[in-house]
Amino acid sequence: MSSQPPKSFASLLWDVVRIGMRSLWGSGANPARAVLQRQQALAVLGLPLNATPEQIKRRYRALAKRYHPDRGGDPRQMQKIIAAYELLMKDPQR
Repeated sequence: MSSQPPKSFASLLWDVVRIGMRSLWGSGANPARAVLQRQQALAVLGLPLNATPEQIKRRYRALAKRYHPDRGGDPRQMQKIIAAYELLMKDPQR
């Protein structure tokens, strides 16, 4: 058996808080998560934070023409563009 001293109350409390925050951050209930995902999606498309649905659609079509694999584009970049577009178009904050 190991002869480690028992954890202090502060250490146990910190573990509980750390694990709780990690599970909250990873859950869909975190309101900051949706905001960050929207900001990341807009950054992928190269749009400002206040982009309208029309601007999103226009930018998606332009990037799709440039990066589509059938036109010699990068498949990974195209997947990012599609994911960003789908997230933004289903987002109620549009």
